[in-house]
Amino acid sequence: MNIVFKKTGKEIKSAISNRRTQLESRLNSRNKTLNEFIQNPEKVRSYLTRNTKPDYSHHGRMGYVLYGKDDISSEERQEIDQLCQRIFEIEQELHRLSFVVTHLDDNTIFDLSFEELLGYGFEAAD
Repeated sequence: MNIVFKKTGKEIKSAISNRRTQLESRLNSRNKTLNEFIQNPEKVRSYLTRNTKPDYSHHGRMGYVLYGKDDISSEERQEIDQLCQRIFEIEQELHRLSFVVTHLDDNTIFDLSFEELLGYGFEAAD
């Protein structure tokens, strides 16, 4: 059974506004962390040079690689990779939501799926 939710463009825009506020808060927090990382040129250099080599080879083994004591750790590298990926995803969602708001008529009634309802930021109380 497929449930359809009827919402006006105005209601969708209102939910999107709340969703965007939440996303922007998350983005600001992540940007702060990234900016702190960027302020450390040695870590940035280590990250960039270390990212030129994969962590594995085609045969599952990699020759010995020696890193200096000031080089970025594997864990830090993975954290930065994940941080950048999440920043990208949040920015893409913000762009998508902005696009929807720009092209949505307030008075039109739309049939939304459950996933769309959640994606636009509707909450249980809405």
